[in-house]
Amino acid sequence: MAEAKDKQRRHYMPKEADFFRHLEQRHRRGRFGQLFNCFSIAVAGLALVALFFNVANEAFGTIGVVNTIEPEALTDGKPLADLNNDELATILADHVGRRLRVLIRDTISQVENARFTKATVAEIVGDDKVDPAIAGELLKAISAEQQAGLLARYADQGALRSLVLEEVVERKAIASYTLWETIFEFDAIKSEIEGPILEQYKKAEGQDEAKVAVVRFHSWLNSDFLTRPMSSSPALAGVRTALIGSIGLMIVVVLVALPIGVGAAIYLEEYAHPGFVNRLIETNVRNLAGVPSIIYGMLGLAIFVRALAPFTSGMIFHTNFDVPTVETVVERIAPAFDGAVAYDGNELASEREALDARTLGRIVDTFLRFGTPSLTMLGNSSVADMANALAEALDIAVDVTATRADEEWDIEVRGSAYRFDVAENPRISDAAFDRLMASLARINSFAPNGRTLVSAGLTLALLILPIIIINAQEAIRAVPYTIREASYGLGATRWQTIWKQVLPAALPGIMTGTILSVSRAVGETAPLIVVGAATFLVTDPTSPFSQFTAMPIQIYQWTARPQGQFADIAAAAIIVLLALMLTLNAAAIFLRNRYSIRF
Repeated sequence: MAEAKDKQRRHYMPKEADFFRHLEQRHRRGRFGQLFNCFSIAVAGLALVALFFNVANEAFGTIGVVNTIEPEALTDGKPLADLNNDELATILADHVGRRLRVLIRDTISQVENARFTKATVAEIVGDDKVDPAIAGELLKAISAEQQAGLLARYADQGALRSLVLEEVVERKAIASYTLWETIFEFDAIKSEIEGPILEQYKKAEGQDEAKVAVVRFHSWLNSDFLTRPMSSSPALAGVRTALIGSIGLMIVVVLVALPIGVGAAIYLEEYAHPGFVNRLIETNVRNLAGVPSIIYGMLGLAIFVRALAPFTSGMIFHTNFDVPTVETVVERIAPAFDGAVAYDGNELASEREALDARTLGRIVDTFLRFGTPSLTMLGNSSVADMANALAEALDIAVDVTATRADEEWDIEVRGSAYRFDVAENPRISDAAFDRLMASLARINSFAPNGRTLVSAGLTLALLILPIIIINAQEAIRAVPYTIREASYGLGATRWQTIWKQVLPAALPGIMTGTILSVSRAVGETAPLIVVGAATFLVTDPTSPFSQFTAMPIQIYQWTARPQGQFADIAAAAIIVLLALMLTLNAAAIFLRNRYSIRF
């Protein structure tokens, strides 16, 4: 018996030499694993450093700037920064002409763009104490000097200075160099900009007197970059519109995805009975978290943009469109007849005998029919349908047959030919018909369009919804069951227990998962492209039913352009996007540490 125990002991206890040999092997494997971990951290760190260096290298550097008109020529030698609002507005009034009204609309207007041409000056500036002589007038009815006075009084000085640089000075960056080149090769860069690059610009633009200013250590990322909208000139472009669009998307995503995701997690963890159906639902939720984002973009295009267009375009809420009236239609069609059409509030009239009241009424009815949106109007009408209806209103002969003598017909629109024979039909010429068609196409564009901020927000909410559900489930599951038992023991109902005990304990985990999910949605590009984000937009979104763009779309659009300066401002936009995402991640860490409950 003792011999058997001794044999068993020898079997489980190796000899001393074998023990130390095995111990050394384990230590060797541990050192190898430690070295591999250090190597992985070093590679990740180098990749991160390379990323930040590449972005910073593009966002800062040297540029060569050329002005179409030198600012000193506009200011009698004074620096542009020293001019007051009145002087800046006067420069704009002297050089931009009728575009002054557009500048007022884009900078100080307090009304929607659809109402801008019909609003009074007091409504546009949002101030009842504006000059009483012009308060009740339409903007187009007052002089350029008075319009400049409105800009001087209500616009920010920085905005006015930017308008002068963009609209009058027309500042352009003709060359840009990276930060690395600026540090080590500045003298060669300066000679190249002032030499062959400037000469090439003079030859291309025909400006023999152009002068270039070389700006060393120029930063594309500055306060103006954050507050300026998109521009066709990289020296004047900014990310304000895209930044507002991204923030608007985040708001929509959180408002939609958070309550639905937390509600689904509560049901799956607290109410659903364990079984095959519950396991099937949870498995599908986890599978949806791994679906490529572009698939969600296609789903959003089919559901939110097309099927739910009356809702996502704002049509059902009577917003985001301008329903035509007889007065506005007459304003549109009058130029086609050299202004011969008039409307006195009761009946239509024309100075031309060929345009009788009946014909004018039929034209107006056609414009109203194709220009008034309806809940079943999911897209613009075809050009051929509009042209045929307009030709019918004017009693113009239409040939829609496959064979015809083309020389007998004046114009053709998608398979239909229209004949303008002055002897038989003296009402309208082919040129006037073309102008009417162009106007009709524009008014038809007021049909509902679901490519709005709310459509994109709902699509991104679907994208992160499975992630929020999974994170919320894990946070709720981490709450000890003894908390629930104690609550039940005190007489609380299931919902009281969930609302007063479980959710407060799980809130840090839920909020952390939600913020990290939203930070992922902020950087998504593919779903926004499919849903229809604008790649060039200079007006800020004013409602959930507005057109929009976002930071990833703006970066993608800039990097796709051939000019090198757009790559530089794209790098600056990347820094802004990274700062936004790091802020969200920091908020998640703060919430987790601030409200975490230890059991």
